[in-house]
Amino acid sequence: MNDPGVAERAAYAGFWRRFAAYAIDYLVVLLGGIVLGAVVIRAGLVANGTQGRFTLWLLVGYWLYCASLESSSWQATVGKRVIGIKVTNRQGERISFARAAARFVAKLLSVLTMFVGFLLIVLTARRQALHDLIAGTLVTHDGSRRRPAWIVVMISAAACVPFLGVAAAIAVPAYHDYVIRAQVSEGLQLASAHRAAVEAVWRNSTGDFADLAYDSVGADLPRAGRYVESIEIVSGMIVIHYGAAANGALAGSVLSIVPALDDRRSLGWACGYGPAPPGFQTVFEGHAGYTDIEQRYIPSACRSEP
Repeated sequence: MNDPGVAERAAYAGFWRRFAAYAIDYLVVLLGGIVLGAVVIRAGLVANGTQGRFTLWLLVGYWLYCASLESSSWQATVGKRVIGIKVTNRQGERISFARAAARFVAKLLSVLTMFVGFLLIVLTARRQALHDLIAGTLVTHDGSRRRPAWIVVMISAAACVPFLGVAAAIAVPAYHDYVIRAQVSEGLQLASAHRAAVEAVWRNSTGDFADLAYDSVGADLPRAGRYVESIEIVSGMIVIHYGAAANGALAGSVLSIVPALDDRRSLGWACGYGPAPPGFQTVFEGHAGYTDIEQRYIPSACRSEP
């Protein structure tokens, strides 16, 4: 005997059908935006520096696209119509423009919840996403246009390719930078012992930094690490050399930590391209020239512009 609950649930569009419809709509809006953008830029209607405003108008256009079509006699966007699904109210009736517009705005909450709002489609009895629950809408099958499952699978699979490509384009460089920053941090961690040793000697010193070399400060300090080929103390300056085991963008590079003094001869530090602390003056002029690592790989305190 058939379970009436299962039969009722089958009347509503599932996650993958809705995903396939979204993918089609995304391509429609994206292509439309590219064409429109090319036209307005060629016509000189968008000046340099105003692309952000154009992006906002594109979002408004997407909102009008969804709200107008979902409240029309189609009750569906182009993507939904191709897949054979439509948007209704809780009574299965056509929704108003205001409700469709509110549904689109509520959809932003489904995005802001790390897409958990969309996963409610799998969990709720009538396959409603968070924005459906807020707007009081349902997404049902259009009996006259329902597409076979294999078409939905093909569209969904094809849609995943550009999405995965975009994700990879973002994630791979980000991970690459993360690895290099982690290797840079090894040198800074090793150098913390050198800084402490220089500070200890300086507090009891009556001379100048020319007397502060590796042997005079402390021969027991670490001289190398996994990615650090060597650490030197030259006239109080700590020089970190990264070796061949480091990433190619880092291998052979140098990061310097330069001593700085205030009016009371208190000791501070300037890292890399970064300035000395307020009220301090670096001991060596042009200290930024001792470092040659790309600034995006070093901590913000070591950059010329954090």
